Formats: sequence, C-alpha cells, structure tokens
Amino acid sequence: MCSFYRILEHVSDAYVEISGGSLEECFSRAGLAVVDIMVDLDSISPSSSLDVKVEGFDLYSLLYNFLEDVLVKVSCGEFLPCRIDVRIDSVGEGFVLYAKYFGEPFALGKHRAKVEVKAVTYHLMEIVEKDGGCIVRFLLDL
Repeated sequence: MCSFYRILEHVSDAYVEISGGSLEECFSRAGLAVVDIMVDLDSISPSSSLDVKVEGFDLYSLLYNFLEDVLVKVSCGEFLPCRIDVRIDSVGEGFVLYAKYFGEPFALGKHRAKVEVKAVTYHLMEIVEKDGGCIVRFLLDL
C-alpha cells in the first residue's frame, strides 16, 4: 500500500481515506488509490497520457463519477494511470473535473493484478475541506 492513502477498518470492503493540501490533490490521490488497490502501482510506467473530463452536480457526484472512470479504465485494462493531474472548476450549479492520466494500457506479465474492485459507492463518502487541506473518504465494493 502506498503512503498517500490509508485503508480504514471495514468488515468486507475497502474504506479509503485520503488527505491532501487541496481538493484537487485529494481527488488525484483518490484516483491513484483505486489503481493501487487493483494493480501494483509501481509496475506502471508513465509512457502515455489520456485526457479525461468528468462532471458532477455536487462534489460527491464529481468524486463518484471520477473514481468510476478510473475504475472502468483499470478494470478493462484500457489504461492504468500512475500519475493523475486534476483541475476542478465550478460551472453553473455543478462541477467539472479535468484530468490528465499518465500511464499505460494493461500488459500481462508486466502489471500484477491485486484485488478486484466491483464498484465505487456513495456509502460513507465524505469530503471535508478545511484550512490547509482536505480529507476524502470513500468505500469501494470488493
């Protein structure tokens, strides 16, 4: 497990906690935590990039949609990010997340699969913004 997130106690699923200096940093780390739970993050090379745009009507739906995008790309082997740059903009009454994923497609023999994540959930999701940073928590259905 990488040092930028921790797994909180939960009976059967992965309850993940991220802390960071900004909301964007927390979202970026949250995406990488999903990758690291599923695949050995250290085995991924940043040999290509992928631009992603995700929308949400609030920060919770934005986080959910973003993590779901990461989950789908990793699950199908389409793209394994090892670095994610994130920018979040407020648009109207909602939010837009622009991300650049740096990584590569899944390669059998190079990338070691770890745990299968079935879904991102809203259950126990928290986004706490405070002076000097934020904390994000979310539950992954394993």
